Amino acid sequence: MRLIDDATATALGGSRPADRWLAWAWRGSRLVAPEPLQIIDWSGTDTAGDNTKIGQQLSITVADPDGTLGAWRHEDPLSVAGTKVQLIYRVGGAGAVNFGWFRVTENEPDEVFDSRIIDEYGYMEPDSDLPPHKRRVFISRAVVKLTLVDLTINPDLDKLEAPESPASGASIIGEWRRLTQDHFPTVLDPGVTDRPVSTKLVYDRERLEAGQDLLGRISAGYRMGGDGECHVYPYDSDPVLRIEPRAALISVRRKQSLTGLYNRWVVEGKQNSDGQPVRAGANIDTGPLKYGGDHGRVPFHYQSEMIETYEQALAYAIELRDKFLSTLALELTAHITPNPALQAGDRVEIGCPVAAGHVAYFTGSVTAVNRSGDTLPRETQLTVSCSYLDVLAGLARTDWAKNLTSERPELTWDRMPATWGTLPETTWTDLP
Repeated sequence: MRLIDDATATALGGSRPADRWLAWAWRGSRLVAPEPLQIIDWSGTDTAGDNTKIGQQLSITVADPDGTLGAWRHEDPLSVAGTKVQLIYRVGGAGAVNFGWFRVTENEPDEVFDSRIIDEYGYMEPDSDLPPHKRRVFISRAVVKLTLVDLTINPDLDKLEAPESPASGASIIGEWRRLTQDHFPTVLDPGVTDRPVSTKLVYDRERLEAGQDLLGRISAGYRMGGDGECHVYPYDSDPVLRIEPRAALISVRRKQSLTGLYNRWVVEGKQNSDGQPVRAGANIDTGPLKYGGDHGRVPFHYQSEMIETYEQALAYAIELRDKFLSTLALELTAHITPNPALQAGDRVEIGCPVAAGHVAYFTGSVTAVNRSGDTLPRETQLTVSCSYLDVLAGLARTDWAKNLTSERPELTWDRMPATWGTLPETTWTDLP
């Protein structure tokens, strides 16, 4: 989550005057435009996940009243050859949030010129149909569409020229810093645990991808902060924000998909001695996804020449099944009031009204943030991945509260005494 002062955070939760963007364009350490860019339309995405290299991308349209911002040459003010845009989000009636630094990756002018004829004594335009003392002048009504990407694009462009390996005694965080130190400083968020890395590891060409793989080994991700610094953060952390109905939450939706909903894992290999095939499988044997039950038979096949015995095949099939069950998730799509502090990778708690008549609270990780607007920021859409078992526990807790309040109508969920205890831990075999 981006840094935000208490007064501004409080303002985000209530009614406030119009928010606005402040955008400065830089080349190196100098401003390339004397005034902030005038943003007239914008949209942006922020994503997080194992396969996401570039997290934040924005498309902004800026006014170009004198026609100088649409680039022709690479040395022009908003060209793609190194121009950066510093974005600051001003919260109406409160303070500001440093949103981030972004590199210009596309500059696309849309130029419209009006012409008019003016009087100019003594002027005569050669080969013109204008009479003497008349001049035609052109007035620009141009805009420029800019595509902006956060600064992780720089180490992604900076490929390794030759294979590299960690030095003796290197650690994962140390290697991340070494690979990216020419492009941004790194800040470790609380909860990240470093560990040594093998000197046998080889980085081929992709600098950023190598760093991403390293951080994945300690269950950590990376994302750019508001001041051009990169934060390494733990995947599993406490929620940074509770999103309440009738407050920040405008609406919440959910969606189930049959795609990828397996219930059997089949692993195949070959015996090293005679090349005969080996095969083993692991099933889900209980619950709604039971193999051969109402869900049917939906196998996932995996093949590797490194699997040489039945025992290895069975162990890996069980590992694949257990990993699937531990990562099984339900995605929520929530529309909330604009909140510039939220980032992909944040853990949040969403209060979701359910048919039982109560609000169920689900904790999940923000995997995508979509923002858009014209001259003013509008609502924000979050994609939140919630553990399926946590969702079941939240729904069970809501049903429990409903049963209690049906017997004692004066009680509501907000008034439930904490001493009533907690629900037992939910396991896969407990699922209906």
